Amino acid sequence: MAKVLKYLSDIGRLERFEIKNSGLTFLLAGPSTYIYVLIMLYYNPTLNIPYHGEIVFTSWFVIVGIIPYFKNAFLDEIYGWITFVSLIIFQYYLTYTTALNNFSLDYLLVTYVFIFGAVLLLSNRLLVIIFSASQLIHLSYRVYYSDWGSMEKSAILTSMSTIFIFSFLVMNGLIRYRKKLETVNVQLEERIAQRTEDLETRAKELLRKNKDLEEFAYVVSHDLKRPLRNIYTLTDWLTDDTEYQFNEETNQSLQLIKEQVTQMDLLVEGILNYSLQMDKERSVSNVDAQSLVNRIIAVNASEKVSIHTENTLPKVIFNESQLLQVFQNLIQNAIKHNDKELVEIHIKYQLTQDGHQFSIQDNGPGINEKYHKKIFELFQKLEVKSEIDSIGIGLALVKKIIERNGGTISVASELGKGTTFIFTIPTAVEN
Repeated sequence: MAKVLKYLSDIGRLERFEIKNSGLTFLLAGPSTYIYVLIMLYYNPTLNIPYHGEIVFTSWFVIVGIIPYFKNAFLDEIYGWITFVSLIIFQYYLTYTTALNNFSLDYLLVTYVFIFGAVLLLSNRLLVIIFSASQLIHLSYRVYYSDWGSMEKSAILTSMSTIFIFSFLVMNGLIRYRKKLETVNVQLEERIAQRTEDLETRAKELLRKNKDLEEFAYVVSHDLKRPLRNIYTLTDWLTDDTEYQFNEETNQSLQLIKEQVTQMDLLVEGILNYSLQMDKERSVSNVDAQSLVNRIIAVNASEKVSIHTENTLPKVIFNESQLLQVFQNLIQNAIKHNDKELVEIHIKYQLTQDGHQFSIQDNGPGINEKYHKKIFELFQKLEVKSEIDSIGIGLALVKKIIERNGGTISVASELGKGTTFIFTIPTAVEN
């Protein structure tokens, strides 16, 4: 019994868009039926309309048309059968009334239109066959027992059969296309589900690898820094110890070793800092940017370095450690690469539609426009002088911090007139 009920449910089931379309059709058919009957009666008052059919079916069509708007799961489930039964009953009434009025042309026209339109509302071949067969049998019965001659009877049945055949062919094509579309949709959903599962698996794998890389970078950096410190200490002891007197060439070599060790230490520290930024979920707080920058100025300002803010910097929602790295890297970068006797750095702020906008302007040599993108790449630097304390990670680190927190950074520069780094962070950064 359960299988039979499921089979009947599957036969009558309509998609949600089909239910809405059928409901709209019934809403239009109700008033249209009533208006058409009034027009027929106006031109032919002798027409016989039994059981006040124009009122009964107009009301019923409107009720059936309203059902989809209740959005009731049970009604949606049986709406296909409601449609089918309504069409069968109206078909019987229409054929009966047509025969009662001696196959008046007015009613024949309505019958032809109804047959074609009704078939288009059915979405199952079995229901289409049942509807068409019952209509043809009923019409043949009414025609056979009418007072018309054999020629007129043949004309009515032939025209009606032609409409049945063409409407069935059209509906059969639509059903086949619908089934094919459903198959394609199912296959597409399966492919999307598989792709989604693959992406989720890859995302988890990437997250695991990122964590492994972060741990690896931390361990390697920590393990490398200890021997580097030992080498630096030993070299420094050799150059300062008065007991051992080396020649100038040896002293220069020892000094070169110290410089290279310093560069290596900076490189390891930079790799560590850069790798740790993979972890975006750092705690954010209300950071006083003015106080933070003042601390950086206190460390970096000197007789040859002038740093000052043009206006008061605001409090921002950000990770304090990351914001410190951003300002510190940009300010120290402006100092290291400056070619003037007096280094001048101006820090400005304004609130824009995109968020808090900061700019750090220096009076250095400037950067050629073709290098504006290159300077933000990892291990990229425009100068290769050993005395410049830089390993090409600072700006890459700044860019990574800003962009991972939803901000942007850019550079504006003119050769010989200085460089301005402009970065914007949202007014509220999600944790």
